[in-house]
Amino acid sequence: MRTKSAVRVALSVIALLTAAIVVSACGSSGSSGSSSSSNAAATAPASKAPTLTADQEIAASGVTSDKSFCGTKPLTLGIGDGFGVNAWSQESYAAARSEAAKCPNVKQIVTVGGGDLQKSISDVNSMVAQGAKAIVLIPDFGQAQLASIKQATAAGVKVVPWGADPSGSPGSDFVSYVDWDVPASGKLWAEWMVKALHGKGNVIYTGGPAGNPVGQQQLQGITEVFAKNPGMKLLTGTKSWPVTNWDPATAQKVTSALLAKYPKIDGIISNYGTDALASVRAFQAANRKLVPITTLDANGLSCIYKDQNIPLSTISSRNWLGRVAARKAIAAAEGIQNTEPDKFNLPFFEDSLGGKPLVCDKSAAPDFYPSNKITVADIEKYGKPS
Repeated sequence: MRTKSAVRVALSVIALLTAAIVVSACGSSGSSGSSSSSNAAATAPASKAPTLTADQEIAASGVTSDKSFCGTKPLTLGIGDGFGVNAWSQESYAAARSEAAKCPNVKQIVTVGGGDLQKSISDVNSMVAQGAKAIVLIPDFGQAQLASIKQATAAGVKVVPWGADPSGSPGSDFVSYVDWDVPASGKLWAEWMVKALHGKGNVIYTGGPAGNPVGQQQLQGITEVFAKNPGMKLLTGTKSWPVTNWDPATAQKVTSALLAKYPKIDGIISNYGTDALASVRAFQAANRKLVPITTLDANGLSCIYKDQNIPLSTISSRNWLGRVAARKAIAAAEGIQNTEPDKFNLPFFEDSLGGKPLVCDKSAAPDFYPSNKITVADIEKYGKPS
């Protein structure tokens, strides 16, 4: 027994000596390795936010309890909108601002472009001058705003445009561009309208302000689908549309003029649900029969069509993408890797022909957008600049 114990002790001593030698060797050769690790830590993101798939994001409307994107460094975030004057803008502000409000280290600067290009450009410059290290904005004027975005990026600001394509190169001109697949939405609407009208009918399209990139890309998709269906006629043309400026009062006037011009309108495609609702009111005022509509979701529109049992389909108004954009901008400024998707191929949120029920909340405002999963309280608190 003593012999076995002695052997065990000897073996234990040898093992300890061997381990010490290995540790010492690692330590002596690891001074350069330790420096290499430090350098890697300096260049690599501090941490990584959880990865969500596009389908998961869509199903949750971008809602997550995660706060890892916040980091810890004090940060000023600029939030801008090229228009910022309607209900859609309110929910966009609410999405981005409520997400940023999760971060106690983040201060917010909020600007309103008011539909003015020069004001929108100066807003970006002003946010940079006020110390913003991250900016999330809707560049409604597209490429005309790219120069100011590039200047902000050159100044070290992490910019994430969303909701309107500024062109440019993600990764160099800005961090990333967050949006839906715009041409795909136009095709989806057009294909649904072909189905609703059984391949034959006169359709009008309202696409917001003149020449805006969203409206242009959607019109291209609509035109491509209708070209394959010769029974479908786009009364408002294949190159432009009646300008509504995403203003319901203007949209109602525009639709009234179209009703006076065309005795037969069989369907409406609109890239703003509240504009589509305004078109419905024009039809009602003219005592014209309501027609199938495909657009973005709007509570008041769904309530009317649910009661009337008329075909309606909507894609999410997608204001919730502001949550994703805010997370990406803040994470980039904090040195945290964010691998959330940039582009989302949004399906129909409601489709009376496809088994997706219309969502009507009688207690909410007509221009409330249920698909965003934003509360009325958050809209009241965050849906404005101050």
